[in-house]
Amino acid sequence: MFRDLLLGPIVGGLDDNSAYLWGRTDHAATLHAWVGEEADLSGARLGGRSLPLTKGDGFAGVAPVAGLEPQTTYYYALTLDDTPPSPEDGPYPSFTTFPPSGQRESFSFSFGSCFRPTGPESGKTYASIDAHRVEHGLAFGLFLGDQIYADDYIKNGIERVAQTLEDYRAVYAHVWSHAHFRNLLMNLPAFMTLDDHEVEDDWTWTDSTRTEAKLPFWDKVIRRMHGRSPEEWHLPASRVQAALQAYWEHQGMHSPHFELPLNINTEGAYTFQESDPGSLAYTFEYGAAAFFVLDTRTMRVKGKDERTMLGKGQWAALKEWLIRVNDQYPVKFLVSSCSVLFDMWADVARDRWAGFPEEREHLLHFLAANEIKDLFILTGDLHSAHALQVDLFGPMGGSIPLWEFCATPFEQNQNWLAKRTYRKLTSDVVKSQDLRFLYLGNNFGVVDVDFNEDGNPKVTYTLHNETGAAVEREIVW
Repeated sequence: MFRDLLLGPIVGGLDDNSAYLWGRTDHAATLHAWVGEEADLSGARLGGRSLPLTKGDGFAGVAPVAGLEPQTTYYYALTLDDTPPSPEDGPYPSFTTFPPSGQRESFSFSFGSCFRPTGPESGKTYASIDAHRVEHGLAFGLFLGDQIYADDYIKNGIERVAQTLEDYRAVYAHVWSHAHFRNLLMNLPAFMTLDDHEVEDDWTWTDSTRTEAKLPFWDKVIRRMHGRSPEEWHLPASRVQAALQAYWEHQGMHSPHFELPLNINTEGAYTFQESDPGSLAYTFEYGAAAFFVLDTRTMRVKGKDERTMLGKGQWAALKEWLIRVNDQYPVKFLVSSCSVLFDMWADVARDRWAGFPEEREHLLHFLAANEIKDLFILTGDLHSAHALQVDLFGPMGGSIPLWEFCATPFEQNQNWLAKRTYRKLTSDVVKSQDLRFLYLGNNFGVVDVDFNEDGNPKVTYTLHNETGAAVEREIVW
């Protein structure tokens, strides 16, 4: 059905009246998006075309489709010419548009992170998500980073740490061609963000000029011990640029509009100028639920005199969003690729928000001072899953509940340290905290948002193991 595509299709950027249909080929072409309300696409209309797919973008592109009706199921096809799809070539995948922004409609979505395939049959968790979608319904999926492991020279498909743009593209082709991943993303609209392994393990900039990046010393030592090439011991800015270009081609271009995009040059490459306040953060809404997807990586600095995760521009956008949606939307989700509230006393890498204590404290104080209510943090990265409740001191002495739901990994090693070294975070704005559960094993999370007759939300977080069985559940009224 999609034999002309090297990767895809993926439904991205979905809202109540439009969508981005993404695909990647191995040659110059133009994507043609066909949509219709009949399952066999009889009478389908040409909904949109991509820009010409060129080598400069890795022959990847999106065909924007507009003029859709809210809460309507559409079947679709992507072709490389203007020949309408044949009903005999089905069955065709589908997506359902969102309700209008602000409308209180119950819905469910899945989330998780960290997929490192080990063989052709990898992706059982993805197959379980797809089965859950068919049986129970899912509006979309959140993929919170480490969609590839470009630095894993054993399992990334190219047998070396990715160095060039072509290397990164090859890793995406290897990982995203797995059948379970591809089958899931045909029918489950996706919202993605990056974590570290789309570039390198635990990488950071050394200062705000973003001219020099660094790797953890243990990666350098291990690679030398394994006899890896000297190029794999370092992370020049040119390699970060190549990695983020590949991220744009595969994940960024089908995301909703960025809040404050990073600058690019005339060749379409990110420039990393010191004065650039941009990031890869974006927002979207599903009816009466608002989402802010953070970029915790591209502005991250760890140096002698500087230390930041988000950067000034993203901080300003986040604060404005929190104030704006606080009373307008009855439920809010802050999406972070790495954990905000979960601490481990043995966390040597200090790669999560715990490694940026001043910035985390700033966030918690802002939430408390402005009484940001009904906010849920969604996160991954840990290679373990949890539900954690924190009560913040309100300005008038009351409590402001804050929840963190973590689901990870889709397929990766387990983090036994999370269970053995967890500790409560220390903050003068935290009134109490309670780790409701912690789970080890491949998994995915499902969040159900249900509005009662009065329009008040109930949020249920259910953790499923890789077979799809529910293993933990938390309900928040």
